[in-house]
Amino acid sequence: MTLLQRHRLASLVRHACVALLAASLLAACSSVPAPAPDAAVAIDTSRAVPLQARRSWAFAEDGLRFDNLAPAARLTDVERLGPGHYRVTSAPETHPVNPSPWFGFAVHADAARTLHLDFAYPHAYRHRYVPKLRVGDGPWREPAEGEFTIDGEGRAQLSVALSPGSTLQAFAQVPWLPGDVRAWADGIAARTGTGTTTIGRSVRGRPLPAFVFGAAPGAPLLLVVGGQHPPEYTGARALAGFVEALAADTPAARAFRERVRVLVAPQLNPDGVLEGHWRTNANGTDLNRDWGPFAEPETRALRDALDAELARGGHVAFAIDFHSTFQDILYTVTEDPSRAEGGLMHAWIAAMQARFPGRLDERPSAAASAVFKNWAYCQYGAPTVTYEVGDTTPDALLGEVSRHAADTLMALMAVPRAAPAPADCTLPTGG
Repeated sequence: MTLLQRHRLASLVRHACVALLAASLLAACSSVPAPAPDAAVAIDTSRAVPLQARRSWAFAEDGLRFDNLAPAARLTDVERLGPGHYRVTSAPETHPVNPSPWFGFAVHADAARTLHLDFAYPHAYRHRYVPKLRVGDGPWREPAEGEFTIDGEGRAQLSVALSPGSTLQAFAQVPWLPGDVRAWADGIAARTGTGTTTIGRSVRGRPLPAFVFGAAPGAPLLLVVGGQHPPEYTGARALAGFVEALAADTPAARAFRERVRVLVAPQLNPDGVLEGHWRTNANGTDLNRDWGPFAEPETRALRDALDAELARGGHVAFAIDFHSTFQDILYTVTEDPSRAEGGLMHAWIAAMQARFPGRLDERPSAAASAVFKNWAYCQYGAPTVTYEVGDTTPDALLGEVSRHAADTLMALMAVPRAAPAPADCTLPTGG
């Protein structure tokens, strides 16, 4: 049996195993939102990394209290260095791990005080994110000039004035919590006359939301994925802007939705988000290295939901996975024939680079590691891209680029193209 035949056989077997999920996805395409999933779900946390200790640190001499009690917070220790001067330490959920040092905490002030914070991380990790700040329930902001400094060795300091009775929140990025994601998804689904469904559960039993809109089953499918890595807020915002453009009430978007079906899985790692993880799910696994082993319930859930969708007809015509890193990058698959002139990926990237010269760097790599883009290409032969958004890309520019990405893709997918065959490649299946 050839590799291509094995790919097809494995897909057929999974289609049979997950036929019931097709009914679930069908419900998501009706005009009535899918019912809430049963809360009594068996979960397996036998491989889970330890939860961080949720607690407070009180310093009566300064009238200050720190805590990591909010969703998505992460704070491991607080040490007083002097009057109003503290070292705040955030440790990763596992080590070694990708250097995305997430932090999140609140500081409650009894009296007026200028607070000086030194950020610290174990294992020689360096500070990465400009803190996002807010007082009480006010708007999030970046530090004003002079409030935040970081030196060439990655040592970061924050100095802010606190008012009596105020509570300052400081996070690595603005959290996009599972409840926020679900509310956003429900809004998009309602706008397109569909509903949000749950395709599975995380390690700790949290629902994994998804929704489908556009053309009827059997049409070419655009697959949109996000939220594999918890700290990657700018990638999440780009996903939102991209999907909102697809769902817009414009002639181009309406015509696109008549021809193309869209499946969106916006947040695959709710456990990691809520626990303030730097990279991984509750089991300490990088989900974007599990598209081959499928050791984790989150990756299996999307794989099976996609198989159930395709069991009703159609093919994956394009797949995009949103992430964040230090700059805007488009990671593509070297072997993908659509990267050649005249191909869909080539045309899409060329249009993006023409509109935003010097902004988007394409970096192709061989389909050898078990990341999502490689799996989608090997399994379906689909043009597939990891869209990395810069950590500090401004919201206005981020929105403009993501909307243009969607508008360009909609125009290009108006041209009928033959369904791609699964590629003749295999990914690692070991843990």
